[in-house]
Amino acid sequence: MPATNFPNGIRGPILNASEAQEAAIVDLTDNSGGTAADTIAAIGATYSQTEVQNAIASLAAKVNELNAALQAAQITAS
Repeated sequence: MPATNFPNGIRGPILNASEAQEAAIVDLTDNSGGTAADTIAAIGATYSQTEVQNAIASLAAKVNELNAALQAAQITAS
């Protein structure tokens, strides 16, 4: 797919000078044991392991969601 020019000089979906598509970004493997959510809960002074596991799982899930969006937009390889 040829490069497309966007406002402010941004180029996409090919982002490097050689016009080769960027390499795939590998999804994170979530071994935290937590449950992903769209909200990161506050972790207070007396945090529990479950709070930390859930926060890590939520962050990993969101990173993978962003990676999938980059791939769907053909900014990075699948």
